[in-house]
Amino acid sequence: MRIKEYSRYELKYLIAGAQYRQLIEALSAHVQPDGMGDAHGRYTITSLYYDSPDYNGYWDKMEGHRYRRKVRVRVYGDQVVKPQTTCFVEIKQRINKTVQKKRVILPYASAAALCGHGQELRNGDLTAADHDVIEEIQYLQNVLHLQPACVVSYDRQAFEGSAYEPGLRITFDSNLKGRVHDLTLLSQSYSRSNYFLPPDQYVLEIKVNYRVPYWLMEIIGQCGCTLRRISKYCSALENSKILLQRQQIVY
Repeated sequence: MRIKEYSRYELKYLIAGAQYRQLIEALSAHVQPDGMGDAHGRYTITSLYYDSPDYNGYWDKMEGHRYRRKVRVRVYGDQVVKPQTTCFVEIKQRINKTVQKKRVILPYASAAALCGHGQELRNGDLTAADHDVIEEIQYLQNVLHLQPACVVSYDRQAFEGSAYEPGLRITFDSNLKGRVHDLTLLSQSYSRSNYFLPPDQYVLEIKVNYRVPYWLMEIIGQCGCTLRRISKYCSALENSKILLQRQQIVY
């Protein structure tokens, strides 16, 4: 098992297709595609978010709480998820303007048992750091009674800074879909997920360790990008709930 923990500043923008194309052209001289994706840094992300029965995580965001946490299980790529599929169990938390992420890698079946039931994992490969993350999730499960709340999927194109800007990461997310039914990553019911943003819109995220480079702020300004505090989880949840009510579907 492995764990990764880090802290960053994160800026978000909601942009149109024309801005995306303008940005891609301008950024090509400064950043390089994420090596984890294809030649253009593209890959798919699917996440299962957990929340309390009264959606405490959603309301923390809506009410602008300076300290908030959310738990999710995430897989990368277009793979068919099976119980033994490796996935990332994450606690993403915001403290004022800083975003921190704690992550442990587990088989999907173990991840679902942990996040959904607080089940203790008995595995000799777990490190002390792994246990710290697992125990925090168990605490949140016990206090908030976490349960699956929403599945979010999208296509990402990611770029990384040069050796002079090692903490810089720029991502463009498109084809953003969500659902509040069939809440498992074992399902392949993507056709029943709904777009929660128009297909011609992108979520641009800029992540840095300390500050945004001046050249990048210039490009952002020239392309007319405006900061937008958007949460994929909250947006997907809002849209799905509205659609469920309108269509009078009960799952």
